[in-house]
Amino acid sequence: MIKIKSYMALIILIFPLSGCMSVPVRDISKPVDLNHEYKTQIDAEIKASSKWWLLYNDFELNAIMDQAFIHNPDINQIRARLKQAQALTKQRRAALLPNLTISASREEYRGDSILPSDFTLAGAAAYELDFWNKNTSGANAAELLSEASAADIAAAKISLSAAIAQNWLEILSLIEQERLLQKQINVNHTVLELQEQRFEMGLSSALDILQQEERLAQSEAGLPDILSKQKIAANNISLLIGSTPYNEFKISEKPLPQALAIPNTGLASDLLANRPDIMAAWLRLISSDWAVKEAWANRLPSFNLSANYTTSGAALNSLFNTWILNMVANIATPIFDGGSRKAEQVKRQALSDERYHAYRAVVLNAVIEVENSLISNLYQDQKLTALQKQFTASKKTLEQAQMSYNNGKSDYINVLNSLNNTQFLEQDITREELKQAHLRIELYRALGGKDWAK
Repeated sequence: MIKIKSYMALIILIFPLSGCMSVPVRDISKPVDLNHEYKTQIDAEIKASSKWWLLYNDFELNAIMDQAFIHNPDINQIRARLKQAQALTKQRRAALLPNLTISASREEYRGDSILPSDFTLAGAAAYELDFWNKNTSGANAAELLSEASAADIAAAKISLSAAIAQNWLEILSLIEQERLLQKQINVNHTVLELQEQRFEMGLSSALDILQQEERLAQSEAGLPDILSKQKIAANNISLLIGSTPYNEFKISEKPLPQALAIPNTGLASDLLANRPDIMAAWLRLISSDWAVKEAWANRLPSFNLSANYTTSGAALNSLFNTWILNMVANIATPIFDGGSRKAEQVKRQALSDERYHAYRAVVLNAVIEVENSLISNLYQDQKLTALQKQFTASKKTLEQAQMSYNNGKSDYINVLNSLNNTQFLEQDITREELKQAHLRIELYRALGGKDWAK
């Protein structure tokens, strides 16, 4: 009776401590002020789509995406980490349930003194009272880490889809650049033949021929770079879909599609729901808060219940005639551990602080990514408009230069300069259209895609 009273007194003494440590209630938007519109505003043509690459309406691209989401090695590594986290969660949840074991044995005696066989059946049960929510806190921490791993998969899919689409567009652009350059080579070759004919007729000089030969060689020199980049972009896609370059995928020759329309960006605070990397950082922060509480509870007394049941008999039909039941309740409290448990709590609190700042960094980077992407898209569109105007003017200049040269009013150098400018501008526009398409993808990627990337 005295021992029971002592236990009750200890429980009454330490019960108020159970409220000394609680998981902080955090506001997901509090670390960064996001309740405002983006500084850079562009008229939106469409609402942000889920699987944005479907806007290209290309079945080959869709097939590549489907294959990548299944076979990409980086995605599958994250999937494996998710399974590990889910298994860990089940382990931590198991600590909230009783531990039951049962064993059975039979002893048989042989020899001169024959004794009857003995049958024994034993069962044991143990349960830790989660008085300070230590086990609950550990289970919650593990479950949140599992959810963070699931968000990592979504974030990886967004980045993967962007990389595939950009390489796919680059291949189409390079095919177009090759076609354009080949056309320019043919034009330069034809002009060279005309110059040679004019030279034979005494209407042009040897310098005119040499200058045109130089221009032809210059255009031909650009072809190997384009072909090389085509093959490299194809190899990049092979890697992204988890394949080797020897298993070729099909990309038909087709015009470079127009850049995607500018999506409706909404408010900066929308990123908190749409960016899986932000959600993953947030879940890891909350998980670390629960881990701190688990470490705190580990410094307090633990309460355990155990029961052992044993029965034996000379035969199976008498097995339950004789039995023993032993039930024990005990309290164990740490007295001196050299500061190990306290150091563990301090370490986990420091990890929680680290993840808080990591979360802020992810949010800030996400906002800057969208702002920078909006700026880049805005000025890239303006640049393309200016280049188109310049190209139109350059073609008119070339026509006038050819007319003046044919009438003997100017030298061929004027024609050559105009021809160079026109051809360079045509190539430059093709490259800038690709850049515009890439920047659109970057904007879609920066805005996130939590709804589809699962």
